Amino acid sequence: MSNNNAIYSSPPLVSVIMPVYNGERYLAQSIESVLSQSYTNLELIIVNNGSTDGTANILDQFLKRDNRVRVIFHPEPLGHAGEAASNLASRQAKGKYIAKLDADDIALPQRLEKQVSFLEANPSIFLVGSYLELIDSNGKKLGIRSYPLSNKAIYQEFYLRLPLANPAIMYRNGVISGDFYILRHKLFTDDYYSLFVHIHNGLTFANLDEPLTKYRIHNTNTVFSNLRKKWEINMRVKQSFVRDFGYSPTLIHKLIISLISAVIYTFPESFLIRVMNQARKILNA
Repeated sequence: MSNNNAIYSSPPLVSVIMPVYNGERYLAQSIESVLSQSYTNLELIIVNNGSTDGTANILDQFLKRDNRVRVIFHPEPLGHAGEAASNLASRQAKGKYIAKLDADDIALPQRLEKQVSFLEANPSIFLVGSYLELIDSNGKKLGIRSYPLSNKAIYQEFYLRLPLANPAIMYRNGVISGDFYILRHKLFTDDYYSLFVHIHNGLTFANLDEPLTKYRIHNTNTVFSNLRKKWEINMRVKQSFVRDFGYSPTLIHKLIISLISAVIYTFPESFLIRVMNQARKILNA
């Protein structure tokens, strides 16, 4: 374990926020990955978002074991793909920095240390993400998902995709007035829209060029159902960037999105999953 005091004279507190809904299968692994970080000055705020499985029992065990763990119970799911629950957690965050982690993902051991070091050394940057290590349901490595590094490159790619890994971000607490996530749609895309609004409004983003979080790909990820409906919602978000904010996507990005749309609206949905997975590989998305 790294000696944080050798790096920081007074290590800033980091608040890790984790929404969970019926996450008993992977929850303990995710929590362990936070509590075993090389950077130890942290609190872990977990929102039990209306779970009906064994999630509460797992949380009780960690509450007894480590006083850095805090649990907020909400009796019914708040929706918005966990972003409403993340807002709830962030309102309770005491840290200088807030880090996001989903309850089926794993933070690599030096994730917090490296992101704090970056933000401490770059006070003009509001938010930092990283590459992802993709894993399957059993934790087997599938590959690396990369992202643009500079603020300019991140902004330029927003029409093509969300150019940051939402489960891997760390940002400065107290900079944004109100909630971090702007809640618009019950299913998903609130992270996509909210992060665009923040960067468009002048906050500076960056990504570190190494994987610091393991992102789990499994058949309960939201991308694996209702693909056509979700693409329509995703397209409305992209169109709002152009219509409401004057965003100008590059020609190549517009062509790629048009091609994907043509595929989605031409082929049956049973075929679309395979096509979409291939497209994600091509785009490294």
